[in-house]
Amino acid sequence: MFTNDQVLAASRAIRPLLPKLIPALADQIDCQLSQLLNQTDLDETTQVDHLLEVLDAYPESKSWLDQFLQTPATERGYSGLPGGSPLAAATPYICPIGNDYTWYREANEEIPLCPTHLVPLVSPPANGQS
Repeated sequence: MFTNDQVLAASRAIRPLLPKLIPALADQIDCQLSQLLNQTDLDETTQVDHLLEVLDAYPESKSWLDQFLQTPATERGYSGLPGGSPLAAATPYICPIGNDYTWYREANEEIPLCPTHLVPLVSPPANGQS
C-alpha cells in the first residue's frame, strides 16, 4: 500500500519525464497534474484520488507510477524511464512556491525553472521539510 505523500511525490517527480513517457499528451497531462497539485480547496485524499486518476489513465504513466511506488524513498533518484538503465545518483530540486514539481539533476545540468511558476527550482532542505 502507498501513502498520500508517496502519490504526491510521484506526481511531482513524473512531470519532467512526461515528454519522454507520453510525448503526444505530455503538455496536457502536465497541466492536469500542475492544477491538481496546486489546488488548495481539495482535501488531501481527494487530491490524491484525482492525481491517481490522471496517472492511471495512461499505460506509460501507470507503469512509471508503479515502479516509483515500489522504490524505497532512500533509493530514489533519477532512474530514467522504466526498463532503462539502473538508478543513478541525482540531486532533487523542487518548486519553492507550490512544491508541485520535482526535477533530478545529474552531473552539471543547468537547473531549470518550474514550468508552473517560472521560478528557479531549489534544493529541498536537508531535513526533508519544505
